[in-house]
Amino acid sequence: MKVLLVGGGGREHAIAKAILRSNYSAELFAYLDIANPGITRVASDYSLGSLNDIASLAVYAERIKPDIVIFGPEVCLAGGAVDVLESKGMRCLGPTRAQARIESDKSFMRNFMKRYVGRGSPRWRVVRDANEVREFLALYPNAVIKPFGLTGGKGVKVLGRQLHTHEEAMAYANELISRDGGCLLEERVLGEEFSLMVFTDGKRLCPMPLVQDYKYAHEGDTGPMTGGMGSYSDSSHLLPFVTQKDFDNALSIMNDVIRNLSQLTKTPYRGVLYGQFMKTEHGPILIEFNARFGDPEAINVLALLETDFLELCLSIAEGEMVDRVHFRHQATVCKYLVPKGYPDQPMANIPVLVPEFLLHSLNPEIYLASVNESNGIIFTTKSRTLALLAVAATPWEAKRIVDETLNSWNPEGLYYRRDIPRLGGMSQG
Repeated sequence: MKVLLVGGGGREHAIAKAILRSNYSAELFAYLDIANPGITRVASDYSLGSLNDIASLAVYAERIKPDIVIFGPEVCLAGGAVDVLESKGMRCLGPTRAQARIESDKSFMRNFMKRYVGRGSPRWRVVRDANEVREFLALYPNAVIKPFGLTGGKGVKVLGRQLHTHEEAMAYANELISRDGGCLLEERVLGEEFSLMVFTDGKRLCPMPLVQDYKYAHEGDTGPMTGGMGSYSDSSHLLPFVTQKDFDNALSIMNDVIRNLSQLTKTPYRGVLYGQFMKTEHGPILIEFNARFGDPEAINVLALLETDFLELCLSIAEGEMVDRVHFRHQATVCKYLVPKGYPDQPMANIPVLVPEFLLHSLNPEIYLASVNESNGIIFTTKSRTLALLAVAATPWEAKRIVDETLNSWNPEGLYYRRDIPRLGGMSQG
């Protein structure tokens, strides 16, 4: 079976490993924006190109004629890659361009939630001038300011966190209005964040183990927002602060979104939907949706997947998802190592000397992300470098495995958060 994987980050390295564990004896092909050696070394062939260049992706796909195309990044989904490839008769794991708006257009998402779901949202407003910004900030002094479109997890700013004064908030909102014609303002809600990802064929959905992701760059949940500095899951598939009632409420929201989005677009939503929720005193509040696997959350959950990944993907792409999806009841801890200065002033082209014992280790396991390779040595870029994942009976034990490995290695030129996961602590949005 020929499988085309789109994307070249740590998430895609995790997907590649899941593909190669399949009983289908898959032949892996890849379309990447960067030659991640974790993927290129195991692929039969690969092509480098922009993830925005859907035409080049289609040309490559037509040349290799894959049995299924599996998408990692949001950019190509928002650009309509699934629409183009399915029109050429290819099976895809991923939503159409119209469906991917649930992630790529935050204004659309909030209006969709208001009209079709009617619950689970904070107070919010789409603003298009300075007066509207001023009015909202007067009501909600600790507001969250979000661009409409995709920002790689780095565009959201919170008054009281990244923005320290009312004037800074006004300036950032006005910058977005000047650039995009408007922005989204939301009431800041406090609590513990959790990620709920589901597989779906547009009719049924299967939840993956819950994951908590840490998006702030610095320890203590401080500093700028990032694409994610690490994450953990628990052996119960819930999280210590998430009750069964919380989980059921969040899953009910996901179900309503998938059903109504499929009806609205007249096409079954086939792929992965990721809901980022905040557990508050009033129950789960939806912060945002992603139309694909999370990064790093995919690393956590795919390491636990017992169901054959390709069998699952094919059944979703064909519109009849397998009846049951099984995950091991173990805990995971994932930590990203990033260039020093990330995300604002990352140090690129720094050699990363991974010790031999870690290259062949299965626990913790290494996942390469945004790196370049020359003469067998990998070098940092301006994005996240690599992730380490440990699997154990408890999150505490998994954290110990990762921490002991990093203490033995002491990687130069890289930074990681020592406090991930902050077990028993609060992570406020």
